[in-house]
This record gives sequence, structure tokens and C-alpha cells, in this order.
Amino acid sequence: MSDYTETFSEMHNPLISENNAVLAAGVYDSPWALMENYHRGVLVFNMIDMGAGATCDVSLRQATTAAGAGAKAFTAKAMTQLTQAGGDVNTDSCIELRTEEMDVTGKFCYVGVRLTVAVASVVCSYRFYGRVPRYPPAPTTGWNEIVA
Repeated sequence: MSDYTETFSEMHNPLISENNAVLAAGVYDSPWALMENYHRGVLVFNMIDMGAGATCDVSLRQATTAAGAGAKAFTAKAMTQLTQAGGDVNTDSCIELRTEEMDVTGKFCYVGVRLTVAVASVVCSYRFYGRVPRYPPAPTTGWNEIVA
């Protein structure tokens, strides 16, 4: 596909979504997204609010099944820790992934998001998109409506 004529929805399919989640201190794992139909993935993360002293670590993980079998972290696919003290409220961040960074030899083909919240609760939203479909046009089943 030409970069000029393609639409955003043709090249980015939302695979995992979390909207305005209020998370107390703890570890939170998203559902797993199958990446076999995409060359790239991107996590777009928005920290909306953080309680006093709160911290939040955000990273991508990989697994061999949709149930999370063999889950493990990627090398260098974690954001710098977000902190309330550091002024990270109302910030946007992203992690980009190339599928060749996955352990395909070990049959890892699923991606998930892990959030580790400490000290106080946070409010955040995120979307993980499958990007650059292997077989255009990309499926649009992740969208409720597309207006082009």
C-alpha cells in the first residue's frame, strides 16, 4: 500500500484496549493479542491521573498462547517509570514493536501489556495496535466505526 493513500484504519487495527482504568497498587496484565498478521505493533499509553506518590511501570510481554503460556518480557520494551512526583500526569507515551523482535524460534506470537502500579492508584488508558498488516487490506474488526 502507498503511505499517501492508505487510511489510518487500514494500517492500525486496535487489538487491546483499556479505557480510563482506575488501578490500585498491583500488577495488571492485559489479554494477549495475536501478532501473526502484522509486521509491527505499537502501544499508545495515556497516564490520566496519579495518586500522591504513585508510580507506574508499563511494558510489553510475549507469550506462546492466547492464555499467556510461557509469558516473558521483551528486552528494552518498557517505558521509563511514570511517577506522580515527576509530573507524569496527563502524559502520552508509546512503545513500538517490530515482530522480528519477538522470539519466533520459541513460537512466541502473542503480545500483552503489563502495568505495575505502586504506592497509590492511577487512572490510565491505552491501546495496542497491530500495524502494517502482512496481507493488506488490514482487518477492520477492531473498530466500531470508520469514517474516511
